[in-house]
Amino acid sequence: MGYHYLKFIQEKTMKQIKGYPADQYSSVRGSSSDDDSKDGLLEKHQDILGPKPSIWRRHKTMIIMQVVILALYSVVMYFVAAKLASNSSTGPDLSHSPAGKAVEWQSKTFVLGDRIQEKSKYSGRPSPAVDKAWHDLLNDENIRIEKEVIEALGRQDISVRIPEDDGFIGTLNVYHELHCIKRLHQYMYEDIYWKGLDDTQREMNRLHNEHCLDFLRQAAICHGDVGIITFQWSPHDRIPVANATTHQCVNWDKLETWTKERSVDMLKPGWLVHPTLGQSFPAGKGDNIGAATGSDSHMHG
Repeated sequence: MGYHYLKFIQEKTMKQIKGYPADQYSSVRGSSSDDDSKDGLLEKHQDILGPKPSIWRRHKTMIIMQVVILALYSVVMYFVAAKLASNSSTGPDLSHSPAGKAVEWQSKTFVLGDRIQEKSKYSGRPSPAVDKAWHDLLNDENIRIEKEVIEALGRQDISVRIPEDDGFIGTLNVYHELHCIKRLHQYMYEDIYWKGLDDTQREMNRLHNEHCLDFLRQAAICHGDVGIITFQWSPHDRIPVANATTHQCVNWDKLETWTKERSVDMLKPGWLVHPTLGQSFPAGKGDNIGAATGSDSHMHG
């Protein structure tokens, strides 16, 4: 009787406990009864299937690293793109010239095309207007070059220093080309621009202009303008007429502005003095022939 009574009390007690609200009862882990084992497994499954941490909490470090790498990559690509864009408009500065930063390339159509004419203000028969145009174009050709540039070129021991200054005198190559074009134009009118030359001076003048022709030939090959020339039929001639499209040109206004800001007047009387021979330009101008006797060198005239 005692056994049946105890079993009855146990079953009654369990029924009463199971009838309690959930918040007042939880199974005891580790119980050996079947009901307790089932409840324990249920709790375990509830723990596994419950709310998981967010992706941010689980992978925060990895996400931050990826964002940082992406940002660095974007910055690098920006500067690479900017450099490529700069090179496409300015071109590489292979001559290490201080004027490199003033060079900007652009596509340009020549104003007067490729027709045979003399309508440019720099061409035509001698006149005050033509002479002034050339004077204005070349007046600022001599400029101050910084000491650091001369040293980088390894010419500090042979270059002409500006009086009372640590800079040196220089000229951009483009002005040498323009100087040569001017001389060849004037050479067509030798009786006006070079009157009264004796045979020796006339020969020196010819040699100077031959030099200019070859210099311009080399300059044309150096620049290598790859713009396309096409041809068209002329209504008045059986020979096709050349017709250029566009040219790859430097923005001249920008380069000329850079030059003017550094211009020096090397022809000023008494300004330049040779170490042993005295004043370079006592009259404020050079030799119009522009050739040094007994030498292969020449100067701008």
